[in-house]
Amino acid sequence: MKLPLPLALALALTLQALSLPLAVPVLAAESVQDLLLPRTLTQAPAGLSEKLRVLAGRPQTPENALALGIMQALAKQYPQAAKTLEPLPGLLPAMAGWAGLYLGYAKFRQSDYQGALAALETVDATDEPIGPDALLLSAYCLEGLGSPLALERYRRFLALSGQPLRPAALWRAAAVAASGGDYPGAEGSLRELILTTPWTASAAKAEPLALELHRAGHISFDPDAPDSLRERIEVLLDKSQTAKAQTLIEQYAVSPGADPARALYLKGKALYARRDTQASIQLFEDAARLAKEPLLAAWAVYHQGRGYWRFSGPEDAARMDELLSEALSRAKALPGGPGGPDVPGRPGGPDGAELAEACRRLLLLARLERGRFQEALPMARELAASGPESTEAREQAAWFVGLIRYALADYPGAEAELSAFAAKYPDSDYAPGAIYWTARAREAAGNVAPAGEALREVLARWPNGYYGMLARQRLAVLTENAIRAGRVEQSPTETFISEQAAPTPAACPPPGGLALPEAAQTAEARADILTAGLLPELAESELAALNARLPKDPAVALRYARLATDLGDHQSAVRAVSRAFGPCLARGSQGELQPLRDIVYPNRYPDLISQNLAGTAVDPNLIRGLIRQESFFEPDAVSGAGAVGLMQVLPSTARTLAEKLGERGFKTETLKDPAVNIRYGVRYFLERYDEYNGNLALTLAGYNAGRVKIGVWREFLGGLDSELFVEFIPYTETRDYVKRILGNQAMYGMLY
Repeated sequence: MKLPLPLALALALTLQALSLPLAVPVLAAESVQDLLLPRTLTQAPAGLSEKLRVLAGRPQTPENALALGIMQALAKQYPQAAKTLEPLPGLLPAMAGWAGLYLGYAKFRQSDYQGALAALETVDATDEPIGPDALLLSAYCLEGLGSPLALERYRRFLALSGQPLRPAALWRAAAVAASGGDYPGAEGSLRELILTTPWTASAAKAEPLALELHRAGHISFDPDAPDSLRERIEVLLDKSQTAKAQTLIEQYAVSPGADPARALYLKGKALYARRDTQASIQLFEDAARLAKEPLLAAWAVYHQGRGYWRFSGPEDAARMDELLSEALSRAKALPGGPGGPDVPGRPGGPDGAELAEACRRLLLLARLERGRFQEALPMARELAASGPESTEAREQAAWFVGLIRYALADYPGAEAELSAFAAKYPDSDYAPGAIYWTARAREAAGNVAPAGEALREVLARWPNGYYGMLARQRLAVLTENAIRAGRVEQSPTETFISEQAAPTPAACPPPGGLALPEAAQTAEARADILTAGLLPELAESELAALNARLPKDPAVALRYARLATDLGDHQSAVRAVSRAFGPCLARGSQGELQPLRDIVYPNRYPDLISQNLAGTAVDPNLIRGLIRQESFFEPDAVSGAGAVGLMQVLPSTARTLAEKLGERGFKTETLKDPAVNIRYGVRYFLERYDEYNGNLALTLAGYNAGRVKIGVWREFLGGLDSELFVEFIPYTETRDYVKRILGNQAMYGMLY
């Protein structure tokens, strides 16, 4: 006889509970009602009360009932939600999974764990995005029932990739495994959780259990052992969790068997991250002096040198160069390091080689920062040739070799290096620049016709963005010069159009729209039902899962990006469009880019921007490009450094500006008002623009990197061609920032 699902499930749970009673350690005990839940079950949609009222007044179709039941669950009206959702799986098969998930959730919140399990078992665990959520919630239900089956359910969830609640599942899997005497299983979960995600609340809960089990002799993993503490500290520092890292560093420093030099080194890294640079340099110096391990001593010397890069005096630069050169010599002498003896099983010496690469890269950038091109050139060559495989640092160094030769007026050498780079790294982010600067080198050497060919290649392959803008401007200059010399009779525009190479096809959305593939139609239908039910946030999660499965499908990407944009998730929208429409963004015309324009290059607050720029020579498209880069037009944006609003204005800067303008009573919250933010942001920008004599590259670099570093760059690099100055900005973030804003300016000019 086949038992109904609830009865069969109850019988199985009873038998399991009788055969394997749980002995839950005190430290692992936790109410399942307090466990972390997926965002789909806890994030109430905006205007929930009003939406409930609207839905209650709609005809009670299955679709409206589903939306009402979900909202009731999110509004914590669990009995009403369960009653609304109970009949829906059979009435609305396409949405049975969503109905089952929220029905299970409503019953879970009422502690009806068996009823919740019965509903959740109807959801396919592989059905993204709801399947994994249902699987985790079913594990909670099984744990609430005291069933050892919970461990198997947690492990099924952990076998899925990319789940944000993995730490929570690891914690409960460890607790349940320990309760059932499965100590190897508990140890594996505890080790992964505590060592790989030590910043999470789940790791904090798991640490006492791990200590209890270790002291009882059940597991070998000791989270407070020096090696474990060190690993946790390094992860926390990498995640910028400096406060938590410092607590563990103090614990590590007094642990039996800890390395005192290592403790100083880790303290130095934490202080450096908190920008207490002078104190960090002293700690690194002490660590290098005390270290018995050569590799640790060498890294400590490197970090001393790195610290001096934050200062601007000539003595700081000299000390930095001295320390980095010393660290490089130490790296070369390490066993297995470049120039040192080989280590069996470690060809190439990864530890020494990694340090040597870091030293060479920073030495190169520091020399470029101060215009020491003759000294930078051999360092760039050395770094580019420092290993057989390509790394980001070696690729950048190879790029710099060509640019440095250009800066030294060795134009044939620059052309040879840049052409070789473009051939070796055709997919590099530097490839458009390599071809552009090849053209500049040819032009400087007097080879105008070949220069034009290279510029037209840039325009054929990457007409949009920064290098497309530069190539277009340069080709117009070459054409104008040719007209003045009497070599051509056409106008610059006509010559440009007639000579431009045919662009590579852009693969943009057709005017009639795109049809979704058959594999996407079910998800689209479900998203449509959720959107019509006033649940666009859940529709976005449905389409996000679909986009993750079909990232290159243009129709899926466009559908998802439009909804994400409507919900203010611009980063996800741009990422989706970039994956599916990369060639279109690089080469599409104004007309071809229209379906993507408002997603990728929104144009908001145009009147405010124009009003605040009135009477200046600054292009409003430049400010649009800056706002796009800083906040993507989100008025409520707040950075980790505390910068606020559209133009990411620091409250301290705004307060100073308010005083200059005679305004009293400034409050930080007013920076979220677009009118206030744009007024202060534009005023600050114009002050810097005037200070730097209308040099856009310096102004933008200063907006990002601050005035101290700009002082150094202006002194040593300010005499360069403006375009070459941008290439030599040593901070990658600032260099990319300037290029993106200038590229944004060009795109806004083209699109609007």
